[in-house]
Amino acid sequence: MTGSDTEGELHRRLAVEANSSTWELLGREERSGEEDDDVLARAYAAAYHWQHAARAEPANAARAWWLVSRVHAVLGHGEMALHHAERCAAVVAAAGLADFDLAYAQEARARALACLSRVDEAAAEVVAASAVQIADDEDRSIFLADLAAGPWYGLRS
Repeated sequence: MTGSDTEGELHRRLAVEANSSTWELLGREERSGEEDDDVLARAYAAAYHWQHAARAEPANAARAWWLVSRVHAVLGHGEMALHHAERCAAVVAAAGLADFDLAYAQEARARALACLSRVDEAAAEVVAASAVQIADDEDRSIFLADLAAGPWYGLRS
């Protein structure tokens, strides 16, 4: 393995670790202000490491930007949530991703719009996300659970 290969593998391991640890904090009912800062840092770390990871694919980038958007939305940072939801959607579109990744890109946009009190637009995105055909039953279940989870800022998903 060359030095570059070793570095790419390290970034891959760190991306997976940062992603998993983000979910550990994000899943808590209550977080301190310091933990809110930490969960955001972890999400950005995951995105950074996926950019440099060995064998990274467009789906990894889309999912990383989705995670950053989700954390911002949970924290009530609507503009940043929307910015990263649009980054996710751009990766999905450019790579021709569909199914699971397309549904999540639309879910991210819906949640960010809800966070910004743009309820009509958010509702339309929820409908679009729900209409995406996800072939794998387990992936569909995961998506529907995330779609049902808050916060939705008054928008019923």
